[in-house]
Amino acid sequence: MNDLTLLLFKCLIIGIIWATFLLPVIFKRGSAIKYFLCVAVVAVLSYFFRGYGGLINQMTIILLVALVISWITSMAFLEGDSRMKPKIIAFTSLVAAFAYLTTTLFVPLSII
Repeated sequence: MNDLTLLLFKCLIIGIIWATFLLPVIFKRGSAIKYFLCVAVVAVLSYFFRGYGGLINQMTIILLVALVISWITSMAFLEGDSRMKPKIIAFTSLVAAFAYLTTTLFVPLSII
């Protein structure tokens, strides 16, 4: 397997993970076409920003950890089977990932 194929496969996996979280937040109703379109857009963006691969991987890990934490929290505080529960979980996970992006890129850290 050459390097380009491996890179495209990684971008596709990142696209699948991020599209799963972006779809309920962006669209009111999901469909297969919207999902494939969202996967393709995220995969192309991750290919073009491959220089920030480490940052994208860390954001993805934070997104998945925030998913677990927000799912546990929603089980405790959201009663019953709410229709808004998936949107709330996806939104809080995305906010955690983009908060990490903001602090990494825009907040200077100085250790004295």
